[in-house]
Amino acid sequence: MTDEQAADATVPDKAATPRRLARLALLAFAGVVAGYLVLGQAIALVPVSWEMPLLHNAIVQSAVLLLGAVRDALGSWNMVLAVVAIGLGLAAFRSDGRGRRPAGAVTGIAVVGLVLSSVTSAMLALAAHDEAGVWIPFAPAVPFSTVGDAPEETVTYATVDGQPIQADLYLPEPGPAPAALVVSIHGGAFVGGSRGTDAYTSWLADNGYAVLDVDYRLSGAADHRWDTADADVACALTWAAANAQRYHWDMRRVATFGESAGGNLALNVANKINASTLRPSCGSAADLPKVRAAIALYPVVDLAASGTETAVGVDTARQYLGGTPEQYPDRYAATSSAPHVTADSPPTLLIQGADDHLVLAEHTAAYAATLESAGIAHRYVELPFLDHAFGTTELDTGAQVTRHLTRTWLEEYLT
Repeated sequence: MTDEQAADATVPDKAATPRRLARLALLAFAGVVAGYLVLGQAIALVPVSWEMPLLHNAIVQSAVLLLGAVRDALGSWNMVLAVVAIGLGLAAFRSDGRGRRPAGAVTGIAVVGLVLSSVTSAMLALAAHDEAGVWIPFAPAVPFSTVGDAPEETVTYATVDGQPIQADLYLPEPGPAPAALVVSIHGGAFVGGSRGTDAYTSWLADNGYAVLDVDYRLSGAADHRWDTADADVACALTWAAANAQRYHWDMRRVATFGESAGGNLALNVANKINASTLRPSCGSAADLPKVRAAIALYPVVDLAASGTETAVGVDTARQYLGGTPEQYPDRYAATSSAPHVTADSPPTLLIQGADDHLVLAEHTAAYAATLESAGIAHRYVELPFLDHAFGTTELDTGAQVTRHLTRTWLEEYLT
């Protein structure tokens, strides 16, 4: 080697540093993805009962719920992310001798994430087939994509204490016979949320059902709406009855449908109307139609349990009910669902995620047992690994199963 060549060899390659930084950035991204995959899948696989100490901290519980929401919304795409992370880890391992150890670690973690996500996806697909009779091998088609069309009309169905309360209408194609009506009730822990297009509103209309998607007055630190939320939904039903001829609705065929807090209201409104114990916040109880079917997703059926066993549940229940079960046992009993089950309760479909970290599956299963004891036609479906609020806007596996089960339930009980 000449002196000139030796001198050139000591000059650092200016392009090497940016390339190495780019590789490090990609490896860091792969590491984050791999870590998310393993943690998210581990939380899904570990029984919720083992994780209860974590749920006593509001920040930790919120993080767990957020992680579960992302995992469920991505669905089968978790496997794709794992393959990408493995590819990036292998590329870094082969190209950078000095960084082989972290690249190998990232690759190994990503492989574990791929195995776990493959197992949960396969078991969820099997459960979907067992419960709904359909194979859903890969869902959603596009992650984080919302589905559904805008409502045909928005109405103010009442003004109560100076506050206007609105509802959206999703209307089917006109037919020779009046359409059955489904009252859709949003979730949001009784303190948030609002009406809005989701995976079911316009889909129900496409299947021939009219949908009244209702708002109701929400609770807060100073306003505890435990005794008005179901009354507001009943108020919307009196408006529907008064306008049934205009919209061509058959008020002899009415169902309630709700998620989480809305699931609680869907059950309580149906049970209390059929038992003639619900007084609406507008109109007359005599105007209320009987409810022929109720459908509830991960419903808050037991406020005394859900409102005391986790940090977020405690905060929500105290805003909704104004205090603890020890302070207001009558309020907790009045808003829980089992006490309102009677021989007149409607056929009820319950759909629950087994990995719910806010509304534990055991409570929904216990409500199903109450229906069984009362001789009420019902079905309880528990989908493995899914956390709270699955299938709201994305057409993930949970939403697709819910669609199939809902269609079958309404065809049986609302025709």
